[in-house]
Amino acid sequence: MSVSSELLVAGFNDAVHDGQQVFRALLTAMSEPGKLQQPNLIAEGPGALNANSWQVALALLDADTPVWLSERLAADAAISSNLRFHCQSPQVDSPQHAAFALCDASDVPDITLLNMGSAEQPDRSTTLIVQVPAISNEPHWTLTGPGIATERQLRIGGLSSTFVEQLIASRQRFPMGIDCIFCSADTLVAVPRSTQIDINMGGR
Repeated sequence: MSVSSELLVAGFNDAVHDGQQVFRALLTAMSEPGKLQQPNLIAEGPGALNANSWQVALALLDADTPVWLSERLAADAAISSNLRFHCQSPQVDSPQHAAFALCDASDVPDITLLNMGSAEQPDRSTTLIVQVPAISNEPHWTLTGPGIATERQLRIGGLSSTFVEQLIASRQRFPMGIDCIFCSADTLVAVPRSTQIDINMGGR
């Protein structure tokens, strides 16, 4: 499928250096769940994809990582075109077959449709990248688990209660499960499958 040059936006200024910097931020985010990261090396993303989600995609996706797009993002020609041009990632129709699933908070997939990995190969699970309106360390979720000394507070805007309930329930399947990367316009944070989530009812 051809790519229209009118839809293309810039990637990293320095593909190797900038990509490594964002990848290091993602590694820190995964190893220290709930710790906010702000690499901010991209000025804008394609179509409805914000700059932060775009730089995460640039750092993680390549020709060997099938990606699934949620309905809203898949309908945006600019997003599909730029992923093909910059990342060469094959786009799949089912999240079950995706290494990465990219979505907006307004249309997150049913978590049970994602690949949870297996007991023998839990690392084969889908990583879910969710674009959200806001991220902060205000009290809402209390995170505990590996990489957190005691506990860490996290608030992520725009997520439905159904998605949050499914995410919490999926923790019971560890070592299988879903690693999540949440991206607002200028901040990213990770909640890997090893992290336990408790809802602070008073922080709603």
